[in-house]
Amino acid sequence: MKRTSFALLSLASLCVAIVFGMFSFSSVAMAGLFDDSESNPSRLYVADSFNDGIVQVAEQLQKGLPTSMKSKNLMIANFVALGNLNDTSPFGQLASANLIHEMRIRHWSVMDPLFTRDMYIGSTGEFALSRDAKKLPGALPSLEIIAGTYQMTSDAVVLNVRLIDAHTSGVISTAQVYFPRTQQINALIERPPVMPLLSLSN
Repeated sequence: MKRTSFALLSLASLCVAIVFGMFSFSSVAMAGLFDDSESNPSRLYVADSFNDGIVQVAEQLQKGLPTSMKSKNLMIANFVALGNLNDTSPFGQLASANLIHEMRIRHWSVMDPLFTRDMYIGSTGEFALSRDAKKLPGALPSLEIIAGTYQMTSDAVVLNVRLIDAHTSGVISTAQVYFPRTQQINALIERPPVMPLLSLSN
């Protein structure tokens, strides 16, 4: 009877130790995922706000690069949904537009792909940007490109950005930022619902 009790007690202690160990490992792993200390270079940065996240993208992209890189022509594409590389959103458009500003104030030589090299004067104003291929310059100089993808989860948007050599497709540097889904982020990421068309005629 004593041996049976001792065996059961030992088994219970072992189970508790295993569960505690798994919990401890999980806690350490999760803490490491969001650890912003210098000892964890692969950390995932959690943005305090939309602007804070884009600033962090700029800092990560240029970290460790030689100053000479800043003099090369740089173009920034709209960030796209990971599941559909031909689709973007207000989040992707604003993120890339803000990054143009952040890279320029860090003295990068940023080019605007929408600049027509001309000004169109219309009835509603003066315009110098366009997505009409016929209005854009045909040949582009040697350059680097910043491209990015984002993925929505139930509680966040994960943005991955890379600086790419346009001629070799080589990835020069990368950035990764985690945006908690605040009201601000949801307003940028979610598209307005499409209202159905109702026919009132017989």
